[in-house]
Amino acid sequence: MPLMRSAPVSPYDRMILRLAFLAPEIQRDILHGRQPPGFHLETFRKVEVPLAWSRQRKALGWDQTNLPCSAEKQA
Repeated sequence: MPLMRSAPVSPYDRMILRLAFLAPEIQRDILHGRQPPGFHLETFRKVEVPLAWSRQRKALGWDQTNLPCSAEKQA
């Protein structure tokens, strides 16, 4: 008989599983501490994260971190 799997039951397990679906670049940035200012676990828990990697950057606020350093100095 094949082994049947079901979705995680506990809210904690479901939240942790969401981390596995993040784009590799976003995972890498988080591990290296390069996430956008204000992004933390509570932010992640409250945001509906798209499955499409191409849309995750905007949904999680990563678009603003791609600015070149010189852009911060413009007045």
